[in-house]
Amino acid sequence: MEVLLIVLAVIAAGTAVVYFMNSPMGMQLVRKKTVSTILNDVNAMQGSAPETPLHEIYYALAEERTNKSKWLIEFEYLHMLRDAGCFDPRTAPQPEQFAKLMASVEEKIRLQASGVGK
Repeated sequence: MEVLLIVLAVIAAGTAVVYFMNSPMGMQLVRKKTVSTILNDVNAMQGSAPETPLHEIYYALAEERTNKSKWLIEFEYLHMLRDAGCFDPRTAPQPEQFAKLMASVEEKIRLQASGVGK
């Protein structure tokens, strides 16, 4: 009987987490965390190589993130960011804008890959 209650509690908790993560508040929390992570990565790369232009840092970071995700490769993540002007020295956005754009593109890809964004 105890095992059944534990299993039901785990299922209920899992369901609550999935519901929250798919809610607008959950998606916003994930987006803020992703933006923060991307911005921290950009700042770390700038700190380690201060002479490197932003557009090159952006490309290196995007390539690194792409190599970690099959979905990003399949949905042509690098091409989307290139088309948005992120890798062009004349049009590369400021780090905060880049992080928001990158997080937004990743979120759209996740939604498309999961079948929600079709």
